[in-house]
Amino acid sequence: MPGTRKAPGAALRLLCIYQHAPTPGAPGIYRHRLYFGELVRRGWHVDLVSTPINYMTGHVPLQYAGKPYVREVIDGITHHWVWASGKIHGSRTRRAFNYLTFAVSAGLRAGTLPRPDVVLASSPPLPVGSLGVILSKRYRRPWILEVRDVWPESAVSVGWLAEDSRLYGVLERLAHHHASTADAVIVPTPGLVEPISRHGASRVDVVPGSVLDAGTDDDRRARARAELAIDDATCLFVYVGAVGLANGLDMLLDAVRALPNGSGARFLVVGDGSARAALEARIARERIESVQIIDAVPRDRVGDFLAAADVCLHLLRPDPVFASALPTKMLEYFGAHRPFVTTVPGLPSELALESGGGFAATPETLTEELSRWLAMSPAERREHGETSYRYGSQRFNLETAVDRLEEVLLRVRGRP
Repeated sequence: MPGTRKAPGAALRLLCIYQHAPTPGAPGIYRHRLYFGELVRRGWHVDLVSTPINYMTGHVPLQYAGKPYVREVIDGITHHWVWASGKIHGSRTRRAFNYLTFAVSAGLRAGTLPRPDVVLASSPPLPVGSLGVILSKRYRRPWILEVRDVWPESAVSVGWLAEDSRLYGVLERLAHHHASTADAVIVPTPGLVEPISRHGASRVDVVPGSVLDAGTDDDRRARARAELAIDDATCLFVYVGAVGLANGLDMLLDAVRALPNGSGARFLVVGDGSARAALEARIARERIESVQIIDAVPRDRVGDFLAAADVCLHLLRPDPVFASALPTKMLEYFGAHRPFVTTVPGLPSELALESGGGFAATPETLTEELSRWLAMSPAERREHGETSYRYGSQRFNLETAVDRLEEVLLRVRGRP
């Protein structure tokens, strides 16, 4: 029966290196913590080495600030928070230095832990994959490469790297080395199987994210909308996530400007990132009064804003790299019983349309899509939300995902 398998014999040990694991209370669904918490319940011991730096804001929560190392148990998972350099959104040089300093501090900590049965390295950044190679040799244990995003191709798509540069060639060779030498390769979405196979992986297993039911709470919704000064007649569109170059929020502003006056729409962006200052400057300069950007908030508060929403937004710059993505925010929208509109063709548009949401690839069609939702009654939008939840919960089930992960772990470990 799914979800009931136990690790055989004595507890097996998994060592995972994942650079930006969210600290307690950070926004978003952290699928690794869901997976690993379930593995712990099945009898595994899990060590997770990460940095407490918040990826969206670049800040370190106060309880970790100034501390080179903190050990903490969360959901049964032993977290090892290690130092890495900060100001990750300041420049490409700072970002690269952050990658390197994390690789060093994570390697030092991981290399002194009890011997694991399996090592799992989650990439990007690519140096984490290199740690997988090193730790596998250090402990004489198999290692699994998880690829959440295709590098260095994604770096080109957001303008961080030129495809004809020497650095691109170095990173491409490194990515191919990781994929071709790992004992197993896993990805969170089927769309990544083909590009990672091109990197040299002989087999790629899909371990998707999971939907958690956040339920519906009319009182919570009323409180949140009152806090935002939004009445029942207003249709609120909410975006939750990073506010960076790759997220294409300028497209949203273009679409909103084309809506007629008095359309009855409000737009809330909850997040932070490298593009936020420029977006806020544009909103002020062009007097786009229906759009508001607020800081990234703790996970519980994210639930408040999703409860207040009528329709959610998934926004990314147009790029073929994103066509295979399964972003965590989509899973959050499903769990919140909210329909969503995406600007990304491929798997994101498939999920949006099949779940009763919408798709728009240009500012013009996004304006039309926003207008379509504005023309609906509140009851119609709620029904679309219930359709969204039913679809997501059926397609992305936690126990099934962990079954797949555990099968890979036991396969590389050599257990039945």
